[in-house]
Amino acid sequence: MLFGVKLANEMYKPWATWYIDYERLKRLLKEDDNNTSRSTPKDRRNTVLWTEKDESNFVAALDAELEKVYEFESHKYADLKDKLAATEARIPSDIDDSASAQVDFDSFEKELDRTLAEAQELEKFTRLNYTGFFKIVKKHDRLYSKYSVRPLLQVRLAALPFNSENYSPILYKLSSLYVYVRDHKAGLPQELQPSGTLSQAPTASATTTFKYFKFWVHPDNLMEVKTFILRHLPLLIYNPQSNKILNLSTPDPTITTLYFDNPDFQLYLEKLESRETASSVRLRWYGKLNSHPEIFIERKFIDSDDKDVVQEQRIPIKEKYVKSFIDGTYSMEKTIRKMRERNAPAAEVEKFEKVVADIQSYIRANNLQPVLRAVYSRTAFQIPNDDRVRISIDNDIDLIREDGLDSTRPIRDPEDWHRHDIDDMGFEHPFKTIRTGEISRFPYAVLDIKVAMRTGDKKIRPSWVKDLMSSHLVKEAPKFSKFAHGVSMLFDDEEYINVLPYWLSELEKDIRRDPEQAYAEELNRKKFGDQPLDLSLKALSSSPVMGATGNDAVASLLAAVGEQTGKHGRHESISISLRSFVDEADREHQQIIRGDIDEDEEDESSSSSDEDEVEVEAVGISSRPHRRHGKSRLRASKSWFKRHRKASDKAFKLPPGVERPKRLLTQSGQVMVEPKVWLANERTFNKWLQVTVLLSALTFGLYNAAGKYNKTAHRLAYTYFILTIFCGCWGYGVYMHRVKAIQMRSGKHLDSPVGPVVVSLGLLAAIILNYYLES
Repeated sequence: MLFGVKLANEMYKPWATWYIDYERLKRLLKEDDNNTSRSTPKDRRNTVLWTEKDESNFVAALDAELEKVYEFESHKYADLKDKLAATEARIPSDIDDSASAQVDFDSFEKELDRTLAEAQELEKFTRLNYTGFFKIVKKHDRLYSKYSVRPLLQVRLAALPFNSENYSPILYKLSSLYVYVRDHKAGLPQELQPSGTLSQAPTASATTTFKYFKFWVHPDNLMEVKTFILRHLPLLIYNPQSNKILNLSTPDPTITTLYFDNPDFQLYLEKLESRETASSVRLRWYGKLNSHPEIFIERKFIDSDDKDVVQEQRIPIKEKYVKSFIDGTYSMEKTIRKMRERNAPAAEVEKFEKVVADIQSYIRANNLQPVLRAVYSRTAFQIPNDDRVRISIDNDIDLIREDGLDSTRPIRDPEDWHRHDIDDMGFEHPFKTIRTGEISRFPYAVLDIKVAMRTGDKKIRPSWVKDLMSSHLVKEAPKFSKFAHGVSMLFDDEEYINVLPYWLSELEKDIRRDPEQAYAEELNRKKFGDQPLDLSLKALSSSPVMGATGNDAVASLLAAVGEQTGKHGRHESISISLRSFVDEADREHQQIIRGDIDEDEEDESSSSSDEDEVEVEAVGISSRPHRRHGKSRLRASKSWFKRHRKASDKAFKLPPGVERPKRLLTQSGQVMVEPKVWLANERTFNKWLQVTVLLSALTFGLYNAAGKYNKTAHRLAYTYFILTIFCGCWGYGVYMHRVKAIQMRSGKHLDSPVGPVVVSLGLLAAIILNYYLES
C-alpha cells in the first residue's frame, strides 16, 4: 500500500489538518514531471526541472510541516496531562465509603476512556507523521541525489523531537485511576473486582492449573494492545510509590538476561525438541549493570514427578561473585553464614544451600557459559495479590552475542562473565555501536499471557482475554523463546547449530491483519466451533472408518515412530507424526485429482523405498532429512491412509455453504519460490541444449565428410543423430516436469539420472561399434 493511501485511511479525522501534508510535498517534488521510478538508473533521471528555488521551496515547506506537527503534538501531550490532573482532582482527599459514594463513577470512567482513546490516537498520530517525514525525504534524495535533505531532517528532529515522547507515564497515571474505579465502583463484573472481594479467587491448588500463551504484536498495534489491557488490568509497577500520585518520569523497566549454554548448544537443542531434560540457566538484572543492580541467577527445569510442571530455582548474587560462582570456586558461603548469624530457620538455610548446589553443579557438569544477551523493556499488567491473569509485553528486544566460543576472536573475554564494552559504557537500545553479526533486533513485541484455569474447564476466563487473543492485534506464537530465536539468528552456522525453530519463516510475512477479516473469522469460528482435528491414537482406534485394520496400522505407526524418537517418543510426537502422514496422503490425493495416479493403483514409489527419506517435523523443529528405519511399517501406514481417505472424506460432513476444495491450500495462491530455484532449472536445460548442439555438430560433420560410399561413417552418424534427438527431447521434458513440480509445490524428488546414463551408454556403444567396424 502506498504511504499516501495509508495516511489517508488511518488518520484521525478531527486532527486531519495537523497531519503532514504528504500530497503537497509530493507535488513540490515534481515527481510526475520527472516520470522516474526506483528502477530508473540515476544517470537517466531528469533533474533539469529541479532548481535551487525548487529546493528552497521544498525545504521551507518540509520545515513548516515539521513545526506544525511538533506544535500540535506538544500541545496535545500537555493537554492529556492536564486532563489527567483534573480527573485525579475529582478523587476525594479522604477516600472512604461515604466520600466515594458521592463520586459519579460512570462519568468518571467515561472521562478516563476518552483520555485513554485520545492517548492512543496521539501515539498513532506521532508514528504516522514520523514515518511520513522519512518517506518524503527518502523520495526527495532518490529523485534529486545532488541535494541531500536527510541530514537536515535529523538535525531538525533533534530540535523538534515530537517522536520522543514517552507514553508510559500517562499509562501509569491512567492505570492508577482505573484501579480507583475498580476498587470503589459498585456493580462491576466479577472478573474486574479486586481480589480481596473474591472469596472464590483461584489459588495454586490441585483443582487449578495455569495456562501460558505467547503472541507477537506489531509495533503499529502495540499502543492499542496496551490500552485494551489497561481497561481491565492495572500496570504492575516495579518500584511502587507510597503516595497516591505516580512519578511521571518513571519509564518501563529495562531487563537484561544472559543465557547460558555450552559449545554444543545442548540447552538450545533440548528446548527446541521439548525433551524431558530441557533446562535453562540465566543471569538477570533490571536497569544498567554500572548502576550495580541486584543480580539473580535462575534455573528452570521440568519436574521429574509431574512433566507438566516447570520448576524454577533462583538466588540473588553480587556482581563480584558471579565469575567465581560460575567457575565453582565460590558457593555463596558468605550469604549462608549471614543467614545463620541472623538465626534464619534451619530449613530455609538448608533449602538455600541445596538450590546453590543444584545450580552450580548443573553449570559445571554441562560446561555452561554465557552465550547470548537479551535486552528488552517490559510492561506488566496484574491485579496485586491476584495471579488469575498476568500479562507482560516485552518490546525493543535486542539479542546480542555474549560468547567466547571462538578462541581466536572471542566476543566476550573468556576470563570474564559479561561484555564490558556494553556494560561499562551503559549502552542502550538500539545499540548502534554493536557490530553487524553480533546483534539481532526482533521486529515485534512479545505478549505473554498467564491465565488460571480450573481442571477440566477449557474456556478461557475472563472473556476479554479471549477477545484479545482472537483479535487482529496479535499473532499467536506458541513456544516462542527469545533464547532460541537469538541463537538461531546469531549462530546460524554448520559449525554451531543445524536445527532451526519453526517461526523463522513467519518473520518474512506481515503479521498485521485486516480488522474486518479478523472479525469475520472469529464469527465463523464461533458459529462452527474451533475443535481441532483429533489425531490421537485413541481417536483413530475408535474411528468407524478404521476398523480392525486401522488398529493394526496405528500399532505399526506407533512402533515406527517409536524407533525414530527413541525413549523420548511421547504422545505429542506421535500426533505430530500422524499429521505428517496425513499431509503425505493429501499430496497423493492431489496427484489423483490431477490424474497422475489411479485411485486403485498401489503406491509404486514403495518399490524404490531404498532411496526414500522421511522428514518428521516436530513442534519447534525444522531440521534436515535423516535416514529412517522401519520403512516397511511407514509404507504400510501411508498406504492405509491412502486407501481409507475416500471413505473418511465421505464420513465428514461439511458445514452449510462450504464446498469441498478441488485444490489443496498448500498448492493454492501465489507461488513463492526463490529466483535461484527457477534459474537452477534453466541452467540444467541450457546444459542439455549445449550437449544437443555438440552432438548435432558431430553428426552432420561426420555425415558430410564421410563421402557417398563410407557406410561405417553413415551408421555412426545415424547413431549420433538418434542421441541428438534424445538429448533435446529429454532436456525439454525434464525442464517442463520440474517447472510443473515447482508450481504445484510438490514434495517429490526432482532428480532424473536416466537421461545421462542413456547418453553415456549410447556414446560408448558408438565407440565400440566404430572400432568393431574398422577392424
